[in-house]
Amino acid sequence: MTAVPLDGAITARMRSSAGRGRRHRVGRPDAVCPGSSAVLPFVLLCIVATSSAAQQGPPQPGNSGRVERKTSGASAARRGTAFPRSALLELDRLLALGNSDAASAVLRELEPQFASDERLAFDTIYVFLGHRRFAEGRDIWNRLATSLQENLKSARAATLAPAAEAALKQQVAEALFVQGLLAARTGSKEEALRLLRQADGYGFPPLDSPLMLLAADCLHDLQEDDLAAQAYREMLQRAPGNTRARLGLGVALFSSGDLVGAEREITRVVAGDSATPMANYWLGAVLLEQKRPDEAKTALELELDRQPHCTDCLAKLAQVAYLAGEDRECETWLSQAMALDSKQVEANLVSGMLANRTGRYDVAIRHLSLVVAQAPDSVRARYQLAFAYRRSGDPQKALEHSEIYDRLIQAEKNRSLGVRGDPK
Repeated sequence: MTAVPLDGAITARMRSSAGRGRRHRVGRPDAVCPGSSAVLPFVLLCIVATSSAAQQGPPQPGNSGRVERKTSGASAARRGTAFPRSALLELDRLLALGNSDAASAVLRELEPQFASDERLAFDTIYVFLGHRRFAEGRDIWNRLATSLQENLKSARAATLAPAAEAALKQQVAEALFVQGLLAARTGSKEEALRLLRQADGYGFPPLDSPLMLLAADCLHDLQEDDLAAQAYREMLQRAPGNTRARLGLGVALFSSGDLVGAEREITRVVAGDSATPMANYWLGAVLLEQKRPDEAKTALELELDRQPHCTDCLAKLAQVAYLAGEDRECETWLSQAMALDSKQVEANLVSGMLANRTGRYDVAIRHLSLVVAQAPDSVRARYQLAFAYRRSGDPQKALEHSEIYDRLIQAEKNRSLGVRGDPK
């Protein structure tokens, strides 16, 4: 990824905080973020308008609520038409439908304008990132970064008016923000957080911007759930009816171990619109963690009725059956989940747990090894894997995973003992 070099120390608004309480990471689907298996609509119209307005002040009369950056005459003429906005909306729609070929065709129509219209390039990146299409977002960024670097070089050699200097700072801030979003998926966590904090120090994204949803989703992906919850709350203070932000807050609270808070927020989402994608799944996950399996099963089956191919729902229902001692039902749910995604983390975890309980230790090792390859900090998987190796006659491997398990438990003392899924 091309980096835009920046100078100077920046005072961050965000405050890093150590994770507290239990963390629920194994089998955590990404559907709270836009563009996942159950897409939550990306607020494209708001982002196209707000990301531009946030950089340049309030809209002026006569521009339909949009404030455009000064560009060449040709670019201004193009942006004066409805084409860029309609093309972005079409791109968003096609990505939501999973129509990659048609989305690529729309992107090819937009690409010639990026060199003279940085705002359009940024907004296109946000559409792709909103749908978790990071490769396309990174490619656009790499092209955009070249022109941004030239702008910065020119600015360093010139004396800028206050308004121009402020605009440049906003451009730098947005560049940092985009680099942080991309680094979170293609680089290191430390680098991503550094870039996001620098952008935040410049005040980007504005707290009332829909881009805060991208920031919050990114922090959640980085397992910085306290910071993610802060960002979702900022959105909800300004837009209490924002279902996506409220569901995101509930999931962040669940991941950090605040089950009461998670149930409160997710229940509000379900009460407001029970058809919100993945809301009933997350409610079921919270209820199951609270040892309320019957209620959890009801919520999960509601989600599955709406999304018959919800692999996460099938895996979670398998866990409900496992905990109830219903091995045959558990196997039925698992076979359906595995048919859709043989590498699904939670389905493999429950498969390993069930194989341990039925004495099929080689099968357990196969499934649980897939889990730790994708989720190395899974306490349950490490515990179960150590058990399987011990029973299969490999004490060295058993000790290796037992030691990892002990370290993870020590690191998260507040995790309840009941999450290990002990073989019965």
